[in-house]
Amino acid sequence: MTEVNVVQARKEFAELMARVAYGEERIIVERRGKPMMAWISMEDFERLEAMQQPASGRAVQRRIALDQAKAVRQAIHQEREGEPLPDSAEQLRQLREARIGEFSDLR
Repeated sequence: MTEVNVVQARKEFAELMARVAYGEERIIVERRGKPMMAWISMEDFERLEAMQQPASGRAVQRRIALDQAKAVRQAIHQEREGEPLPDSAEQLRQLREARIGEFSDLR
């Protein structure tokens, strides 16, 4: 992490901004030897914002996702007129066997 004083920060603003934005460098700006602020990339900022999101907000997002999944399951159930979906593991096994059969026919 780079530390610069406020005078240097003013003189080299464009260069320092590029180092933060494109070089993913973090810079501490000091006044009279005391850290006053930090310059961070937008990626770092977005991570900080996400960490500060209240747990209740994340819970709401999870609840919305679960409700959407439930609605999709219900739509599929109605579309299939109550017939359950086939077992995906069994379908994959059958596809593999068919594929192996295709390759063995080529020999």
